[in-house]
Amino acid sequence: MRRKVIKQASQAYTITLPIEWVRQNKINEKTELEVTPEEKSLIITSTTGKVEGGKISIDVSEINSRIIQIMISSLFAKGLDEIEIISNKNISEKLTSACANTLGYAVVSQEKNKWIIRDIGSANYSDIDEIFKRIFQMILAFYDSAIQDIFGEEKETEDNLKLRDREVNKFCLYLQRAVNKMSYPNTVDGRALFTYSFELEKLGDEIERLWRTNIKYDVKKTKQLKELAELVKSGLDQAFDAYFMFSLDKVGECSKIREQVREDSLEYYKANSETMRFIRHLVKIVEEANDLTPLNIMRRLK
Repeated sequence: MRRKVIKQASQAYTITLPIEWVRQNKINEKTELEVTPEEKSLIITSTTGKVEGGKISIDVSEINSRIIQIMISSLFAKGLDEIEIISNKNISEKLTSACANTLGYAVVSQEKNKWIIRDIGSANYSDIDEIFKRIFQMILAFYDSAIQDIFGEEKETEDNLKLRDREVNKFCLYLQRAVNKMSYPNTVDGRALFTYSFELEKLGDEIERLWRTNIKYDVKKTKQLKELAELVKSGLDQAFDAYFMFSLDKVGECSKIREQVREDSLEYYKANSETMRFIRHLVKIVEEANDLTPLNIMRRLK
């Protein structure tokens, strides 16, 4: 549709918004809109209200339950609001379990061989930086808890660790959904943010592996190993600061810490295999934290 440009005073130009779009997005005189110029295009995005994510229907009769759970998590992250599941088997328990791995999905109806899964949350996902901040803080807290337990009383069990990891993964999925649902107006920023959210999930998984290694194996914990773990913690902190208080100095500090962890880890070449496994996870954590910085630079430098 075309709109005529109206010249105002002081060299200002305005256009009218389509009334259907205004009503759909509940726009009023107090609404703020995101306006993004892209060469000959001008993208106008509403920052209020719930973004509709669409629906899908899937026949899973010949698909095993593990793949069904992965599909539901993936569709949640994609941003779909409703999934119709068709199966010639009774999969109610599996679907309920899969929905429990998300922050919003629930089985709302069942009729013969058809189940309806719907997003029953009310989030509008508009404040993406705040969502990122909360998830990143959860990752930092996950690592802090791991180090305190590993070099402390070592009370954590594998069953409890699974529950902790599940919660982190749920919030990371929520973050991925938020990026997709917000209809990010800048395609490069959108891709960078989604990749960033995916990398945060990988970071949480690596912390879980570190913790699990200590539970399952005979890791020889020394003062030097604790210092290495604390250095990795400072690398995570720098990665967090590099996102929320962006400066190239912080990016450089994150890289410097990674190099120091790499160098210090070489001193353990005579350690037993279990301790070496533990150290590899520490190195991987600081590597993945540092890998976040190029995505951050991609977004911040214009």
